Amino acid sequence: MEKNKTIMKLCYLQTAFYIVFLTALITRHRRGISQKTFAFLIILSLVGCAVSLTLGDYLRNMIRSSGFDVAGVHDKKSLEKKLQQLQNADDTLNVGVMMFDLNNLKKINDTYGHEQGDVFIQTFASYLTRILTEDSFLARFGGDEFVIVQNHATWSQLEQMNIQLQSMLDVYNQTADHPISYAVGYDISCKNHYYLIMDLLQIADQKMYQDKRYKKEQMAKKPQEFCRNPLTESISTESLKEKLFTILNNSNDEKKYAFLMTDVSNFHLINDYWGYETGTGILNFILKKMELFPQTLFVNRYHSDIFVAVIDITGSEHTAVKNRIIESNKQTIKEVLAAYPVNYLSLNTGIYYLENTKIPGEEIISHSNIVRIKAKDKLCGVCEYTKEIALAEQKRADTIHSFKEALEKKEFQIYFQPKISGREQKITSAEVLVRWQRANGDLWFPDSFLPILEETGEIEALDYYVYETAFQWLADRREKGLKLLSLSLNVSPVHFRKIHTFTEKLSHLIQKYEIPSQYLVFEITESTYIHNIEAVNHMIRFFHEKNIRISMDDFGSGYSSLNTLKDILFDEVKIDKKFLSDRLTENGKIVLQEIFHLLKRTNKFIVCEGVETKEMVDFLVVEGCDELQGYYYYKPMEMAKFEQLIG
Repeated sequence: MEKNKTIMKLCYLQTAFYIVFLTALITRHRRGISQKTFAFLIILSLVGCAVSLTLGDYLRNMIRSSGFDVAGVHDKKSLEKKLQQLQNADDTLNVGVMMFDLNNLKKINDTYGHEQGDVFIQTFASYLTRILTEDSFLARFGGDEFVIVQNHATWSQLEQMNIQLQSMLDVYNQTADHPISYAVGYDISCKNHYYLIMDLLQIADQKMYQDKRYKKEQMAKKPQEFCRNPLTESISTESLKEKLFTILNNSNDEKKYAFLMTDVSNFHLINDYWGYETGTGILNFILKKMELFPQTLFVNRYHSDIFVAVIDITGSEHTAVKNRIIESNKQTIKEVLAAYPVNYLSLNTGIYYLENTKIPGEEIISHSNIVRIKAKDKLCGVCEYTKEIALAEQKRADTIHSFKEALEKKEFQIYFQPKISGREQKITSAEVLVRWQRANGDLWFPDSFLPILEETGEIEALDYYVYETAFQWLADRREKGLKLLSLSLNVSPVHFRKIHTFTEKLSHLIQKYEIPSQYLVFEITESTYIHNIEAVNHMIRFFHEKNIRISMDDFGSGYSSLNTLKDILFDEVKIDKKFLSDRLTENGKIVLQEIFHLLKRTNKFIVCEGVETKEMVDFLVVEGCDELQGYYYYKPMEMAKFEQLIG
């Protein structure tokens, strides 16, 4: 068809030439040309004009009757003829239909005129022709709507055709004055779900309009921005969500996908040391390697050194998928180290299996990002999003978003775990702990919510709540003339960022409830001390000024404890329960004996937690442990039970 158009244009040029020649001939007739020669040239020019015009009209009519429109593809009548042929065929097995709808054509027409609108359509049509095969039939059946009928089609083929189209347009849009966006829907007639051609068209049309509606909603939330970043592989979150929606919207029950998110550990160090040119080269190298991963539908650089991809995992077990990714990452690292001057490279990949096609794109990205970060702690560098992680994340979100309301409603309850005098075997004090009594009746233990609150900083508010509740309890017992016991309270690391605020609030609470200092012990973990020695010592001096004792919690939990003994200002040392977690061995006893000896010589009060057997009790008492705490004696208990216990 393009060849016929070219010949038609040449015919019109030839006609124009003959007209110019004839005009020149007439004007020069009186300049010595013989009558016969003049007549011959006149006849020749007229015949040439007639032939050129006739041939041009013939070709124009032939093009019009051939079923092609101005976009250079089959027109609506040609499509109707094709559909009629398929309706009359014996079956439509392995016939696929892809329907496309251009976004923003009306805006182009209204803003820049219909001539630019036609160019917009023709440009899109030209890209559509590039994804066709010998079994493709492409037609335009509306102002901005196109359809591809694909014979001998497979689902993967239709997916790849769409991915190829989007990839080409991603490159085009980097520099285009009018970036192209489109909606697509596709389906296939096969044995498992057989469709007549008109039903197939209707299904593809429904999927296309679902895609169009989703993209229109996204554009309404935030105007689409097309990046002109020199790194053309980058993709915005909105564009990524659109790609995910298109794939999942057009998927069937048999297809299985996985979304991957990969980063380079400490990539900024590569840029800082080797320069941005080397860093960019490595990123592009990794991108190309990821594109070669089997059954990859698309790969993009997301932002910075993070890459995203969707792979087809149909027929593969999750374990096999994970192992292939691990091996691929290893090979990529090996090739980068061979091709670039860097001496170390580590890739971290999070895998999210797209088993629910209705999940929003932002959740897919969020879940993948969670396991990408967790992958950094994995030896293999790959982590899958599992049900366990999902439950943990749900609980994390619940903790973060319900904490403040729960604190106001006093859902947090203080518990007491008694401490027993090693010499007298009587309750002499207790550690104050906290439980979260949820409104639905669930009881949450500290390990499930304290780490999250420490991360968010909300632990600060919870600590003050626990302090005030414990002080109130002591004050109430004093007013009633009941027996008072020393209480041990934990100090979270977050307070060492705001020591002045902490000391002020604590002083206010002590003064408010008139708590005698001998009944208070504050516990600071060894790890907190090691990382904040100056700040912790400053706080210890504050406590000592008020005659309040300080305990080093979790002593011996993995740091250089012997080195810290000579300088610590703590009054009390609480031996980490790991020393007593297993059956006491002879070597274990020797280690504890030496620790006790050192602590006694430095005048430290010794507490052991995690005491669970009679053997442990007997050994610790003989060695001079001042207080014992553990399940052998008592588990943490509610306030009412503790009050019954101590009278």
